[in-house]
Amino acid sequence: MLSKISYLLQQTYWKVRLLFKKDRKAYLSLYYHLGIMANNIKFYQVALSHKSKSFIDKDGHKLNNERLEYLGDSVISMSVADYLFLHYKDASEGMLTTTRSKLVNRQYLNNISFELHIDQFIRKQRSVVSPQNNVYGNTMEAIIGAIYLDQGYKASCKFVEKWIIKNPKHMNVIIFTETNPKARLMEWGQKNKVKLSFDNLSETRDKNYHAHFEVDVYVDGIASGHGSGRTKKEAEQHACEEALRNINICS
Repeated sequence: MLSKISYLLQQTYWKVRLLFKKDRKAYLSLYYHLGIMANNIKFYQVALSHKSKSFIDKDGHKLNNERLEYLGDSVISMSVADYLFLHYKDASEGMLTTTRSKLVNRQYLNNISFELHIDQFIRKQRSVVSPQNNVYGNTMEAIIGAIYLDQGYKASCKFVEKWIIKNPKHMNVIIFTETNPKARLMEWGQKNKVKLSFDNLSETRDKNYHAHFEVDVYVDGIASGHGSGRTKKEAEQHACEEALRNINICS
């Protein structure tokens, strides 16, 4: 009850302060869409600016969200590690590490970003977006970096718990779902004494300098899966996923 009253008082105080803010519309947009009661809107403006839409501040510094992305990545990793350590006391180190890697996975962050409609607020050149890139997940990291600078570690942890970790039921799905096809295929290969190898077919770049990799995976010398992706690692994962389907290892 006291925490609810405290929260309502905080909201009231914040809304009164808004009357004296120059960028009231931006503050309210951030609050209604992401639930963030910002102290300094400038952190979030930088967080939502892709490097293709960099801008210069009054001191002549070129600003975009790359540095905040770096900071946010560390904050997410630490927040998730804190949560898992405190809430899963019987989990082994390996299980904690695997679960954390699933929650900080860039594709997973891309999906969360779309759930929050962050894609609608990013300042970017249209040409930088392709199905393979991680602009939205990167921006999600940058926003969390902005929350950390604006409101501190505790507030950024709350945001991570609410939107990335979510709830116990969601966590159980994350923990018990294997999302690493390459690890599954390698485990199967070791168990069955089967040799696996990869053939890096090509590495190309499009007109916007986006990299594209093509990879084949061989099982005992037989081509069993083909994959493509923005990185060699991503292409290998897709190739292993196809190989798992081809040799009927689906679970």
